[in-house]
Amino acid sequence: MADVGVIFDRIEKNLETESSSEFMTAVFNKKFITSKDKNSELTDSYEILSTHLINIIQEIDTLATEIERNDDFLISVKHQKVLRTCFQIISSFGIASCLIPGLGISLSKRCISAKSLPQLTLSDEQKYKILVTCTDFLHRSYNVPVLKNIIITFHLIDYLAALIQLAFAPLKKPGVYPKFTMSQEMYDELNSERQKYVEIYEYLVNNCFQPMLMKELLMLQNVTDQKCPLFVKRVIAKELSRRLIASGGLLSLIRCFIDNQDMDTGLDWKKVEMICKIVSTKHGNIDESEYLTNITYQLKHIFAINKVKYIITAVSCLISLYDKYKNVEHVQNLVNEIFYTLNYDVLTSKSSFPGTVILTPQEIEHSMQILYSCTSMSQAHIPPELITPNLYILFHLRMKCTKNEMKLKITNIILKALELCDNTEMCDLLKKLLFGQINAKEVDVLIEEYKAGLTVKYVNSHVEYPEDEAVINFVEIFNSTENNTLISNLFEACLQIFVDISSERLANTNTDTLLSSDDEPTLLKSNDEKYARILTILSEISMTPKVMKVLKENPLIVINFVESILLNNIDNTTDECQTIALVLLNTILSNTNKAHSLKDKLHSFIPNLEKLCNSDSAYIKILCKESMSLIKSEYPKATDSAFEEALSNIFDNLIPMRAHGIIELSKLIDKTDPETISKRHYVLCLLQEQLKDPDSYIYLSTINCIAALALHCTDDVLSVLCKEYLNVSIDHHNIESKENENKAAELRMKIGDIIVKVTKRLNEMALVHKNILLNTILCACRDEDPLIRASALSNLAEIALILNYKIGSIIYEVLLCIWSIIESDKAIECRRASVMVIASLLKGLGNETLVELKENLLPIYRTLNKLYKDTNEDPVLRLHAQLALDELNDNVKQFLFTELPIEKEISMLKERNDIFFK
Repeated sequence: MADVGVIFDRIEKNLETESSSEFMTAVFNKKFITSKDKNSELTDSYEILSTHLINIIQEIDTLATEIERNDDFLISVKHQKVLRTCFQIISSFGIASCLIPGLGISLSKRCISAKSLPQLTLSDEQKYKILVTCTDFLHRSYNVPVLKNIIITFHLIDYLAALIQLAFAPLKKPGVYPKFTMSQEMYDELNSERQKYVEIYEYLVNNCFQPMLMKELLMLQNVTDQKCPLFVKRVIAKELSRRLIASGGLLSLIRCFIDNQDMDTGLDWKKVEMICKIVSTKHGNIDESEYLTNITYQLKHIFAINKVKYIITAVSCLISLYDKYKNVEHVQNLVNEIFYTLNYDVLTSKSSFPGTVILTPQEIEHSMQILYSCTSMSQAHIPPELITPNLYILFHLRMKCTKNEMKLKITNIILKALELCDNTEMCDLLKKLLFGQINAKEVDVLIEEYKAGLTVKYVNSHVEYPEDEAVINFVEIFNSTENNTLISNLFEACLQIFVDISSERLANTNTDTLLSSDDEPTLLKSNDEKYARILTILSEISMTPKVMKVLKENPLIVINFVESILLNNIDNTTDECQTIALVLLNTILSNTNKAHSLKDKLHSFIPNLEKLCNSDSAYIKILCKESMSLIKSEYPKATDSAFEEALSNIFDNLIPMRAHGIIELSKLIDKTDPETISKRHYVLCLLQEQLKDPDSYIYLSTINCIAALALHCTDDVLSVLCKEYLNVSIDHHNIESKENENKAAELRMKIGDIIVKVTKRLNEMALVHKNILLNTILCACRDEDPLIRASALSNLAEIALILNYKIGSIIYEVLLCIWSIIESDKAIECRRASVMVIASLLKGLGNETLVELKENLLPIYRTLNKLYKDTNEDPVLRLHAQLALDELNDNVKQFLFTELPIEKEISMLKERNDIFFK
């Protein structure tokens, strides 16, 4: 240990710098200033630099010898910093300054002040000697773990650059050149040394951490300040090709680019695209088939790692290979293995015993992860044929799944697949999802969910398709998308399915050739069920805000549907079809501004609308007349009222917009807006639904809006507020988090304040509702939370004051509640509030105290007197008791000793006879 300390002392003395100074200052303290004598300029610069570097190298070699003797030796942080400074000096002045221009990182890139430093003038031979000395030193140090760590972390790029130059730089043939003479002996010596450095280079690239090696090679290949030499580009390109097709090379390339990426901020898709370009281009001396075999094998290994960012990159690479080598067997096999794991046709083609698990929960989760990675690839083109074949099983899996995280993941995959689906295929695809496979197979798959997850089993019989669950599943998926294009395509496909099924029903009804009596009811029942289900879907989605928004922007969807009903197929449609078509048409005509571009097509509907006016259905007649009126009047669009705008905001998906809509609605109520007040019961029902929102901002805005309705539907509002006031604690009864408990208590106290505000608004009318008000507050006085109890007692005093203390027999229940809190409650805040309520009650009753309290007056006095005289009692509570006793004393005096007014009023009139005395 003493020897090592002496070595570091010598190194620091050699650097002639303190630990806080930069290494540049340490080097240039040696006065590397060119001599005035030009003949000795080269010699002086070389000797000064060489001597300084050799001194540092010798000391570090001595240190390495000591470290190798003692494997348990530890280097302090201070000494590690000294070593890093030494390696920086060696790399910057011994390697970087001696490299060919364009190879490695120049000194100006390493230090801001490098441009202002004097330039060293060295000959090519001198540079070579210094470079060899420093490279041999790095090679020796690479075998010492402590020093190897410094080289790998900070100076690998310098080490690689030096080896590339010494091992692969072209040599001049023996001869005489303007500034240099190459002798045969020197040429042979350089070739011999080249072989040595080639071996060192091969050892380094084969044993170095591959992602870091690739990163440093790419940096050397893309030097920007000077043009990179051609031999360097060839060497690096060849080496990168070798690394790529080596075992684990593709994974190393991916890690080189994206290991430092934070998945919370997303992948850098430019880097992923670069990796895809590299992978899809053949590298090395092998043929194309061998290269693709190698890459697909590596991709298969990466997919097995099951790490998100690796899977996303691997999927992108596989898609790039598929686009370029679609017909190559190895690529096609990997695509089938990765993307078609949930393909219904593939699963049912596997022969197995009934009940055999085809896909385990782990396999399904892995397949989901691969398919889910496609949902984030918005920048890349995804061939639809890779995802859409899995839709049928994905739809099944979502119906069976109960775990929210997995269900959300499946939903996103299905939406992505539907986005990629062509419009011409959308209708057939939805029919398969909603009504099952058209041609039932002898074998089928059964999907079940266990604690471990979802499984797919093989069965040797047809499994009945759950059409009712499929309808619910489809509506949930439809409601979860915000993509207007997809909404438009799905709605248009549903309309087309409705027309097709309606036509089939009508054809089966009017046909003369019937099936046998056993089969006919089944056929008709099947079509009727499909018809009812598609009607259910249309009724659920057609009036949603997102569909209305899409139809306003693209009314052609409805126009084409109406055209197919009214012009092309009016005699073969049912009343339901005609009704739906007319309702949609009227909705579009009265809500869109883009119908003017379809003027000619709309006017072509008029003859058929006139024909439908003779229909037996009164409802169709009304709709037809409305449609013709809108078309002939150039479909005027009514402007939205303030009430409608507020409702529109309430139904928005964004929380701030919904809260804004509720606040605007409460303002309209305060202004007694006629439309809002006329629909007050609808508004109240709407606000009750908003109370279920978990967001506290929405909740409190809703409570305030309900309070604003108090003057217009008092009974309903008080019922809702009192129920919420008592039920908030029930909703959060099992919450373990202290933060959530405090949040629930805060909400309850705010609702209590709002109940008091509503009572103040009602003023004298509040007396009618005293039972529900006082019973609610008394229930809250028995709550487990002391803050709620104290708040409830405060609210009790306020409400009693508003009621002018005309609470009848309930006063005895109030007193009983107060006594129990004073005598048994452990929370001092609640006891203070109880005594304050008594003081407020005595003050409010005034002269009627003795009449109202009767036999309860004596216990009140004794309790207050006891609290006041107890010196160990809380001082604030004693103060409240003193105030209450003072009020009681004043009330008794006024009741017992009522002062008679001693006054005489004299009034004088103009006439003398009218004088009187009073």
